[in-house]
Amino acid sequence: MKLFRYGQMCLLMMAVAALLILAAGQLFAAQNVILIIGDGMGFEHVKAGSYYATGQAGQLAFEQYYKCSVTTYPLGGGVTDSAAAGTAMATGHKVPNGVISQASNGSPYTTILEYAKSMGKSTGIVSTVSIADATPAAFGAHEPSRSNITNIINDYLYGSKPNIIFGGGSGSWSSSQISIAQSLGYQYVTNYAQMAALSPTTQYALGLFASGDMTYEYDRLPSNPEPHLSQMASTALSILSNDPDGFFLMLEGGSIDHASHSNDLNRVTREVVELNNTFQVVMNWVQTHPDTLVIVTADHETGGLYNVINRGAGNYPTGSWSGGGHTGANVPFYATGANNNLVNKYIVSGVIDNTNIFQIMYEAFQTPIPEPSTLLVLAGGFAGFLGISVRRRLR
Repeated sequence: MKLFRYGQMCLLMMAVAALLILAAGQLFAAQNVILIIGDGMGFEHVKAGSYYATGQAGQLAFEQYYKCSVTTYPLGGGVTDSAAAGTAMATGHKVPNGVISQASNGSPYTTILEYAKSMGKSTGIVSTVSIADATPAAFGAHEPSRSNITNIINDYLYGSKPNIIFGGGSGSWSSSQISIAQSLGYQYVTNYAQMAALSPTTQYALGLFASGDMTYEYDRLPSNPEPHLSQMASTALSILSNDPDGFFLMLEGGSIDHASHSNDLNRVTREVVELNNTFQVVMNWVQTHPDTLVIVTADHETGGLYNVINRGAGNYPTGSWSGGGHTGANVPFYATGANNNLVNKYIVSGVIDNTNIFQIMYEAFQTPIPEPSTLLVLAGGFAGFLGISVRRRLR
């Protein structure tokens, strides 16, 4: 009988040791980091999306991974714009509104995308608005003004050179810039069909799918040739995942902000739901790539949305707005996957600063990867400890 019980305990020890090895993957470096930004998305925006999608609050896929709220003020205080907030997340530095990832003396602040590139990783920026808009620009450009659109595009081409550039804003690109991109190795696509036809072995891809911002989800007809954010994410993942060194990918639901400026809750709601669809695409991919950190957050809140009222699944909620601009309200932060608990060291009274988001991503990449033998020693030591305890109990 003792032998039987000892055999059972040995199996238990082996199972615990295996779990320890798996758990250790959460303690060490993330091979990939995916940052999903709902531009302008506050807590009430998320609630509106959940009401429409499920008929209840708190039911969007990313909501189960809530960690804390985020402060968003720019350098000098006040209410941020997307340039300053994007820079804080991308570089860990506060800057004045309007500035794209550079110091007051003009020197560049290195972005998380550029750090990833220096580590040999692939990179990507994706947005539903112009790809040269402030938020994506903060990850791949360095300019004194977010209005320097031509320079921002040149910064992409001659500086950060992301492997994936997907979004709107083709009207901001000159024909010579598109030609230069192609000469640099970018495969140029302009609609969903062309994007879907890209080979996973593509090294560089430039997708410009609208002259300005891409069409709101609310307004899309079946004949619309533009890809959805979730589809752009899927293609980006299929390409970037071929890099054995990993990647950094920023996915922005930029139209949440634009609809909020107009106090258009129907369009806000559909954009939030599509952001959730994008998260689900990412998480389906992460199932086979657990060495990935996934973050969902916002750069700021727009419109001062409040008193969102549930009208049931499939029905647009109603709500009230305090204005048409950005606000200083804290925004939500969600995280899952490799090293997601790094956020805990920065949380004070349930809040982090947006500069901490850069630190979390940077540290997730930088944490040393242990040798397999180290994990086996850890597991073996723990199993041995259990074995001693078991033998004592069986005496």
